[in-house]
Amino acid sequence: MKMGAVLALVLFSVALAPLASKAADDEQAGRKACMMDALTVCAKFIPDRERIASCLKSNSERISEPCRLLLVNAH
Repeated sequence: MKMGAVLALVLFSVALAPLASKAADDEQAGRKACMMDALTVCAKFIPDRERIASCLKSNSERISEPCRLLLVNAH
């Protein structure tokens, strides 16, 4: 994987971190899940964080529960 893509995923997960209202463990699990979901479901949008987030939201039935909860709790 390209370093730019890895960096984009890290930045994406960091951007979601302050938006989650769950406990730290749940938040970390959600970020890890979203990174994996971004790689498997929305890889074609890497490194565009906004398009990744949009893709994850529009594919909520295909992403993991921890990621879905993180996205729902993000405001």
